Amino acid sequence: MTSEREEPRSPVGRATGSPLWLSRSEVAARLPNIEGQIALASQAFDSLSQGKVEMPPKIGIHPRSDAFIHAMPAYLKDRDIAAVKWVSGYPSNPANGLPYISGVIVVNDPATGVPVAVLDAAEITACRTAAASGLCIGSFAPSDWSRVAILGCGEQGRYHARMVRALRPDAVIAAFDVDRARAAGLCEAVEVAAGAREAVEGADVVITAGPMTERPEPVLAPDWIGERCLLLPIDFDCYVTSEAVERCDRFVVDEVDQFEYYRKQGRFRGWPEPHGGLGEALGSGRSGARTACVNLGVAALDAVFADAVLRAGG
Repeated sequence: MTSEREEPRSPVGRATGSPLWLSRSEVAARLPNIEGQIALASQAFDSLSQGKVEMPPKIGIHPRSDAFIHAMPAYLKDRDIAAVKWVSGYPSNPANGLPYISGVIVVNDPATGVPVAVLDAAEITACRTAAASGLCIGSFAPSDWSRVAILGCGEQGRYHARMVRALRPDAVIAAFDVDRARAAGLCEAVEVAAGAREAVEGADVVITAGPMTERPEPVLAPDWIGERCLLLPIDFDCYVTSEAVERCDRFVVDEVDQFEYYRKQGRFRGWPEPHGGLGEALGSGRSGARTACVNLGVAALDAVFADAVLRAGG
């Protein structure tokens, strides 16, 4: 396999039979800053676009209505990283004092297959999702973007607000959540909107981070958004209508095969065919006034972030 890699590297922590365990706080302490996280996301998508990642679509089980537990394996050939994330999403958890998203990432020694580390997955899941969105903003949003709408102010909403502030501290962030207090606590100087449409009006970037349900009832229509706008529906098809995506000049997804897998599962009904994957779009220079980037969450990102965490620990 060495001949397939651009820079052969020794895996982090050769297998000793006793995996390293890292809590969420330990993972957070080892992650780079937001600019560094966006750089990690760029590396992962570059590997994907070059066909240097072995990554089957997510497989999952659904023990409760609107809930999921997914397995997400990936092997990055050029970086010699092997990992799998076992992650769950339960919308009912916050009401019971539990996190909506939870899970673990297992990193294996590619040479032996033996697990070398187990990481709490929550921090990486939140950070790598926001980093992918940050990468899209830097590549596809209007260059003078100044207003961002965030619909859904749970953990993903908060991490996206933090990412937006890092990229453009003076940007206006308008927020909507069914829980007004949660919207008000999204970040400093947030504009709390009375409704979703009011938040979106005039926004250059629209991030939808509502709960993912089995039977979504999207409401974000084409006439909600302006002629120069970037749509980032990280909640799949729960907020954004197919008509809104149809009206976009450019529609990309983080991984086409995974998007098609979800379509076969009944998601994204009536949505147009994507123009391609995010990795290819980042390097294509394709122009478009309205762009939709649907980042479903790819295992390659989790693997690259986990590897960075382990290397930061020496």
